[in-house]
Amino acid sequence: MGLNYAKVAKEIMHNVGGVDNIKAMEHCATRLRIMLKDEEQFNREQIEEIDGVKGVLFKAGQFQIILGTGTVNEVFREAEKLGGKSGGVKEEAYNNMTPLQKLIRVFGDIFIPIIPVIVASGILMGLRSFFTNLGWLEEDTFWYKFSQILTDTPFAFLPALVGWSAMKRFGGTPIFGFIIGLMLVHPILPSAGAVGKGNLEPILVSLFGFESSVVGYQGSVIPVLGVAFIAAYLEKRVRKIVPDSLDLVITPFVVMTIGLFIGLFAIGPVARFIESSVVDLFQLLFTLPLGLGGMFIGGLQQVLVITGLHHALWVIDINFLQQTGENIYQPIRSAAVAGQAGAVLAFALFAKNRKQKALAYSAAISAWFGITEPAIFGVNLVNFWPFIFGLIGSAIGAMYSAAIGLAGSGMGIAVIPGILLHLDGSMLQYVIVNIIAGGIPFVLTTMFIRKRNLHKDEAADKKPVLNQAANQ
Repeated sequence: MGLNYAKVAKEIMHNVGGVDNIKAMEHCATRLRIMLKDEEQFNREQIEEIDGVKGVLFKAGQFQIILGTGTVNEVFREAEKLGGKSGGVKEEAYNNMTPLQKLIRVFGDIFIPIIPVIVASGILMGLRSFFTNLGWLEEDTFWYKFSQILTDTPFAFLPALVGWSAMKRFGGTPIFGFIIGLMLVHPILPSAGAVGKGNLEPILVSLFGFESSVVGYQGSVIPVLGVAFIAAYLEKRVRKIVPDSLDLVITPFVVMTIGLFIGLFAIGPVARFIESSVVDLFQLLFTLPLGLGGMFIGGLQQVLVITGLHHALWVIDINFLQQTGENIYQPIRSAAVAGQAGAVLAFALFAKNRKQKALAYSAAISAWFGITEPAIFGVNLVNFWPFIFGLIGSAIGAMYSAAIGLAGSGMGIAVIPGILLHLDGSMLQYVIVNIIAGGIPFVLTTMFIRKRNLHKDEAADKKPVLNQAANQ
């Protein structure tokens, strides 16, 4: 019988102090996020016992009840019907964050909306390579060019997508950010990558007595973020001083003109240097001998998930795809996911506690399809050592991936769905990476569970003897 979403929502509302105690409520892909007026009324123990709840986390002033994909949407709808005040969580939580947490949150808010487009492009790249290798698709045909339109467009106009999302996040008009992003990749501007390879020459411009080299920002992310931040701030200031009758004409002119200028001559060059330095650092780590860099990054990846810092690293995937056409970070991310998936699968198969077993089954399915929060917060981290075992498996799987130079055709999906990014002939190696990453923690966690159950059985066996001695 399926989960009764209305009952789950009602029990959650009861154990957070009722709907009147809710200050704000929203949900993400897996979690119901609630902020309360009186946090003392949050009954964590009772909520963790509710069917369907996979764990509870308190972070940045908000209670995050982990329900899993699909379930969280239904429970949220039922909670709204009960009168739960929806919306406002992001703003409330943002005010309670440290500066680093705020920066991480900004990256997440900007990149998450555009990642599905990049994911789709990556999958299409993999399918194109697969069909080409089978001889079903020839390069000189219309349909091959049709596939190039599907796959190349998001990367060709990536700054426009980032500009739209960033402008929206910073409180400006999204279309202004979109147009500025398009301007930064205008065909007149030579690609920085082509200039760096010596295939094109930069545009030389005399500005205030100094000669500047101007290039385009194709494939760049950080520069347009900086431009969008300044443009949004400028738009707000301009709208305060421009009469309403002139706003439609003056505001777009000022914002887009100044936005393009600072993008090409001020923020852009500095931001590009920062971005390229970060990407170069990751490339250096991934090329260390014996896959040691991959081991380090893969082993820490799920720790970053707990902190939310992993959202800020999407810029690495995007740059790899733009510069090289492949993503060496993707299989390492997948190894990190598989590590936690292997650990929680052991609980699903061998745990004796019914609730924990049911929770582990659901969390394992989510993890093997790329979402680890239910596994981490509901099972692995609660028992501590399985989470550590997952990190160990992730590190070893990622080390193998880096050592052989494995790369995916896209980003954003991992483990089972991630196979679609390796249809170009690297599927077997990708599967091996995930088997290593998931198999090691599965074995270690199985040993952990059996040892714990053995101790419990020994304690149970001794109890009647003690009772008998007491009766005598």
